[in-house]
Amino acid sequence: METEAINYARSQVDGLDNIAPSLTQGQTAWQYAQTDQFFSLEEQAAVLRHELEPYRAQIEQSLAQIGWGPEHLANHPTVAQALFSGQQTVPLAIFVTPTIKLEGCLRIVMTEHGPDIRVTPIEPILSIPEKIDGIQLSERERQQLKSEGALPRPFLILENGNLVPTYLRVDEQTNTLEFWRVKPEQLPIKLLGIDLTKDQQLQLASGHQVRLSGLLDQQGEPFTASVSVSAARQSLQFSDFNRMDVQLKPDRQFHQQLAHNNEGGKTDQTLSQETKAGFETTSHKQLETVTGLLDKKTEQQSVKRTRKAH
Repeated sequence: METEAINYARSQVDGLDNIAPSLTQGQTAWQYAQTDQFFSLEEQAAVLRHELEPYRAQIEQSLAQIGWGPEHLANHPTVAQALFSGQQTVPLAIFVTPTIKLEGCLRIVMTEHGPDIRVTPIEPILSIPEKIDGIQLSERERQQLKSEGALPRPFLILENGNLVPTYLRVDEQTNTLEFWRVKPEQLPIKLLGIDLTKDQQLQLASGHQVRLSGLLDQQGEPFTASVSVSAARQSLQFSDFNRMDVQLKPDRQFHQQLAHNNEGGKTDQTLSQETKAGFETTSHKQLETVTGLLDKKTEQQSVKRTRKAH
């Protein structure tokens, strides 16, 4: 198992990451992942798998209680891969109690007391308050979130004594809001054939466009374009090309570098809507949350039927 993890780390992580592992760094995939400032998807998956392994039986039992036991997961490998790689699943039908079924996205969160299974319910309507986690939003910003799915400029939020550029975006799968942190060192140091300087990484992370010359298209032809961070897509985007026929290489590398899961990214509003799953008993507050969501969904369906009738 350990040898497999080492080989996986060396073969997969190095293709995406900026620092090649030494023999010491490659003791295990999770140890190697923690030697770097940035966790790629493969690194993060290795770390979480290592952390979850002692709790495997407990997790499988909890998942079985909500209708997603080992046999069911075996028939849905993409769901299992997302769960045990620190990612949010696609929308699923989840039994939060034996008699109450809810549609939502699952994720596993590591806490100081061990893993929790969280359900982010799908909200029928996107609700954007005037204030989120202490951040006051203008009417223009709220409309921009609704129409574009994210704000183009990040807020600077304190994390471990450092101010980190943090974007506010909409999780389209669940109609909820989340924060997305982008640290300059998480950006690729090489992009379509050219090296990014630390200053350029800082500008990108701070929401500014960077004009780059010498980028290479799919045929290896150089071109010039502006590059910026897209919080809505959680990737880098290109614009303002110096010619019309540019064909870009697939952006898998830097898209995966940016779109990794960021625990703690859920806003207070979204966290209050989430439900812990996989327990024998459900708290009164959880039942109130679930019942409220089901009532809202029924109300929405009723409104739609009324509109169609007219």
